Amino acid sequence: MPEGYPYVLVPAGRYDHIKQVLRPKGKWTLSNARNKVINNFTKQFNKILAIAHVDKGTFHDIRKTAITQWFRQRLSEYDVMTLAGHANFGTTHKFYLAVADDLIDRARQATTHQVSQELLQRCCRNSQKGANR
Repeated sequence: MPEGYPYVLVPAGRYDHIKQVLRPKGKWTLSNARNKVINNFTKQFNKILAIAHVDKGTFHDIRKTAITQWFRQRLSEYDVMTLAGHANFGTTHKFYLAVADDLIDRARQATTHQVSQELLQRCCRNSQKGANR
């Protein structure tokens, strides 16, 4: 997004409309903006998914990825919470950083699989050496 745009993932044209048309009318203030719906977003998003050959997805998939990546890139918990628009970090962690728990489980499984494969290979080599003696 261009420098100075306060929203993440709001198209520049839409933000310009908000700033030039809606805000002068007292609509779409910074304090109530997160409660607004972007016109036609779902239709546009579904077109993008189709072009990318993605069968299923939602805007919140992108949001979850962005919020999780902010945290992984070492933004402070407070900054992540603020950017996400949450009142407390518990909400951010519960709904958006739970991916990290899954990541730990997947890493554990991958490591276990790798260690198992290495042990199996060592056992096969040792049994072959014993048979060759």
